[in-house]
Amino acid sequence: MTTEKRNDEIDLIEVFQKMGQGIANLFNKLINFLYQVILFFIRRAVLITIVLIMGISFGFMRYKTTPRFYSSSLEAYSNAMSSIDMINYINNIHELFVENNKENLTSKLNIDTTGLDKIKDVKAFKAIDLNKDGITDIIDYNDKYQTSDSTISRSRFIIKVEVYDQSVFPLIQNRILQYIEQNKYISELNSIRKKQLEELIVKLNSEINILDSLKKTEYFNKNDDKLKTQAGQLLVMNEQPTQLYHSQIIGLYKEKQNLEQQLELRTDPITIIQDFSALSITENNLFFYLKRWLINAFVLGVLLALIIENFRKLKNVVFDARKK
Repeated sequence: MTTEKRNDEIDLIEVFQKMGQGIANLFNKLINFLYQVILFFIRRAVLITIVLIMGISFGFMRYKTTPRFYSSSLEAYSNAMSSIDMINYINNIHELFVENNKENLTSKLNIDTTGLDKIKDVKAFKAIDLNKDGITDIIDYNDKYQTSDSTISRSRFIIKVEVYDQSVFPLIQNRILQYIEQNKYISELNSIRKKQLEELIVKLNSEINILDSLKKTEYFNKNDDKLKTQAGQLLVMNEQPTQLYHSQIIGLYKEKQNLEQQLELRTDPITIIQDFSALSITENNLFFYLKRWLINAFVLGVLLALIIENFRKLKNVVFDARKK
């Protein structure tokens, strides 16, 4: 037993020693790789620097020769229909901008070609409400979330507009609202919604009045015969507690006030929470072009350096391939 135990201990020691050696070898290889990479960049620093300077120059030239465009986002409630349906409807305009279909854009937005030349794109996006608190947490600019995702707000949505002239923001906002309102189906849905809200408010008022009457009966009209004696025992009648009426009335009042708020503030097919004029950013600024072309130039410079570094090997591979 003692011999077997010692053999097991020796085996474990050998395993740990091999593991240690393996880790040390891996670490040495990593250090050697980094060392070779540093040497490579030192040897080819001049070439890579020249390519980087060319990339920066080209990026600056693109910045100077490309018109600036600006973006701003509008956040709104969709009242007449779900936010998904409203987004799909608005994105019909986006498709026309992608196709550069100015004839249909002029018809739908009532903007002449001069005005359309100042607008780059219009697109609607889903608002993501992760906490289910009614507040937008993420804007789904990359369309990552499926329409069936429960975190998508069914009432809020975002419209992003890109323009070449910032003065056109109020115009495009007005025309988008008109484009929505001129849709007969959306307009009728919104009218039905408001009518149903009014009917529901009337019904809630009726229920509140009924509960008020019951509460008054509890307080003033009932006699003190709630407690009755029978066969020498005290019996308590099974009756509705007064406090229960109170909580029901308050609940109905809150529901009624919420509906009245919707009817007052959200009368149109969509209600704007934040308009385009609140924020505006330059999308294609100097940093945008310098970053893009600097990355491209760095990749190109490294590839050229690798080709030059391994030119003989590549030449031999091509020569051998032709021989075969």
